[in-house]
Amino acid sequence: MNTPIIFNLSIGSRKPHSGVQKVCPFCHPEKLTNVIEQEGDLIWLMNKFPVFENTWPTVIVETADHNGELTTYNKEKLHQVISFGLSQWLELEKDKRFQSVLYFRNFGPESGGSQRHPHSQIIGLEDYDYMENISPENFMGPVVHEDEDCYATISDYPLSGMGELNVLLKKDGAPDQFADTIQTLAQFVLHDFPLRCTSYNIFFYHTKHNICAKIFPRYNASPLYMGYRITHVMDRRSKKKTMDILTSEKYFGAK
Repeated sequence: MNTPIIFNLSIGSRKPHSGVQKVCPFCHPEKLTNVIEQEGDLIWLMNKFPVFENTWPTVIVETADHNGELTTYNKEKLHQVISFGLSQWLELEKDKRFQSVLYFRNFGPESGGSQRHPHSQIIGLEDYDYMENISPENFMGPVVHEDEDCYATISDYPLSGMGELNVLLKKDGAPDQFADTIQTLAQFVLHDFPLRCTSYNIFFYHTKHNICAKIFPRYNASPLYMGYRITHVMDRRSKKKTMDILTSEKYFGAK
């Protein structure tokens, strides 16, 4: 079992939040500091508020458009964002300072993020291997889409919540189709998920065999999970309805 990561509350309490701040810091790139790399309006920089101890926290500002969102990016922008993030994440995994490296993004008021402006995060963990908390079963479930590059499933053994959706990139698969599939599933979460969802998270994982993404619909957490770590899945009828929607022409069905 991993030792919990320490969250520095004195730093966390100073973080700006979209709901109360007067000016979005990501809307003024000329004032951003500790920039690592820039590609058009996409900016990778050090996180100004390193709340987690023994980590190397960074932020990717994905676009200059404050009201943009991954589910509405055009294909060119979507592919740029995911390709850039994957490239930097996988390169950072080679850095011997870190036991593992996280890559994730938040969207919506229930997602745990503090900024509305589209961004993702890459965090190097010096003494924590996140894969100790993950098993191959967490990505298993009925297939709702498959192409030559990737396939998508509904988790039969979710990490935390009902309705987790997975995308697994095949060996030598193209990251653009991987990105397209992630976007489609995130659109489903916001528009057609059985429970009302205004928020989601996307987490990326590097397992022994695949690069994977997990899309988490965010709604009120189950007390069974919060108190006992008991996860749950949809009833059979709801799962079939979800699969029917995802395989329809609106999402992955033939058009």
